[in-house]
Amino acid sequence: MSRQPAESFKGYDIFTIAIPTKDGRWSATTEVQKMGAAGLEIMQSFTHPFEAATEAEAKNAALHEAERKIVDLIANPIGGNL
Repeated sequence: MSRQPAESFKGYDIFTIAIPTKDGRWSATTEVQKMGAAGLEIMQSFTHPFEAATEAEAKNAALHEAERKIVDLIANPIGGNL
């Protein structure tokens, strides 16, 4: 089974995962992957869960945070090898 990333950003594929919560809200997080020297590198739970009123809002918040973290990784790759 193949899945499509929500976005490709600076060489990283970002996947968003959202689930409904018991109180009718949505919780979303991201998984990031890229091709590295050793093959496909995957980092699960790349962002902490974001909760929002709608699925789209939760996914947007998680996606925005993933982009910010990727920029940080590129700027300071030591200790953040993905």
